[in-house]
Amino acid sequence: MRMTTTRALALLLASLNLTSAREPRIQPGRNGAKVLLLGGTGRIGTVVAMHLLSRSPDIQVVLAGRNEGKGRAAVEEIRSEIPANIPKDRVQFQRLDWRDSKSLASALQNEVDAVVHTAGPYSNEKPEVLQTAIQQRVPVYVDVSDPMEFIEACKDMDNEAKKMGTLAMPMGGAFPGLSNVLAMECAHRLGGHIKDIDFSFFTAGLGGSGEINLYITNEGFGEPIHRYEDGKPVKSMTSGGEPRTADFFISSADPSKQLVGTRQIWNWPFPEPKTVGDELEIVGKSTVGMGTAPDIWNYILTFMTTIVPKSWWKSKIFSEGLAKFSKPLVEFTDKFVGETHAMRIDVRNTQGKQLSAVQAHESFRRVVGQSCAEFTLALLGDCNGAYPSYTHLSYTKPNHLYILLLE
Repeated sequence: MRMTTTRALALLLASLNLTSAREPRIQPGRNGAKVLLLGGTGRIGTVVAMHLLSRSPDIQVVLAGRNEGKGRAAVEEIRSEIPANIPKDRVQFQRLDWRDSKSLASALQNEVDAVVHTAGPYSNEKPEVLQTAIQQRVPVYVDVSDPMEFIEACKDMDNEAKKMGTLAMPMGGAFPGLSNVLAMECAHRLGGHIKDIDFSFFTAGLGGSGEINLYITNEGFGEPIHRYEDGKPVKSMTSGGEPRTADFFISSADPSKQLVGTRQIWNWPFPEPKTVGDELEIVGKSTVGMGTAPDIWNYILTFMTTIVPKSWWKSKIFSEGLAKFSKPLVEFTDKFVGETHAMRIDVRNTQGKQLSAVQAHESFRRVVGQSCAEFTLALLGDCNGAYPSYTHLSYTKPNHLYILLLE
């Protein structure tokens, strides 16, 4: 499936329902937009920086973090990966504790055109970075969040964002993010009133995203799943339950059949069933499942969810402790399973017709980072000097940005 950023951006914003009308600070034709990348020294952040620079060589990327040693290493990694014609000084490191609100506000006052927040996890957090970005009138904010409570808190800032001229996009990664785009595109092509949506995801091991993924996964087993049932939004405490299989391919000729194939998945609290279900006003149900590799982890995790109380998973002591305990074994198995990633979205309308989309890649880390970078560039209007002006976007009214998000 090919899709332009034009449609991708419009569809994603429609499914997020958080937009802002603004006059862009960066005028058409101006080079050198400055992006402050929180979590820029991490596994996802470095890919975001690489893709930003590769796609827009005039951009300025500032990696923000607390550890200068990690900062220097990240800068060198990025400089070694970007095309040789891009000046090395386009990426720099800035020591910054983003949790210090005064330090963050000061950093955002320094002609920052976009702040990209990849320093998760976002669970049990408030969108303080977005709040500060709005207060400092930063034109663009993007993050890769997925907890519903965090996302809803971001949406509550919609009026303030419009007033201050900030265009904000939570959920700007792979899933959620690219998954929202695929679901909305399926609905658009299918036509009619949408009844059901099913999201299936797969990531081998840690997906190359780092050990923080272990803690996020453990904590997720204690989260409710926000979805639709009989056309009404509901919550269910079934994370890790209802094991089933999903085909991450459409036909036997698809490369994804060999790359990923059929995998076991289980219920998981990603936000797409609720956010996309809201936007499409579905009349049936929405579901979501997640699986990993090697398969032994699927069986162990589903078993543990049947014996460990849900409240324990929400305990930082328990989830972090389990993450530290399992880290050596997970790192060992990751050497064999890689960081493959895939998603499948099935959309059905009330006439009984179905349309499916499958996306797969050898690196989950790169899909998240590149998706985040593309959404950031699109919001900045870094596309042939065309700058978007938003009040509210729906997938029936795309703007005019012509960079391919998917090829």
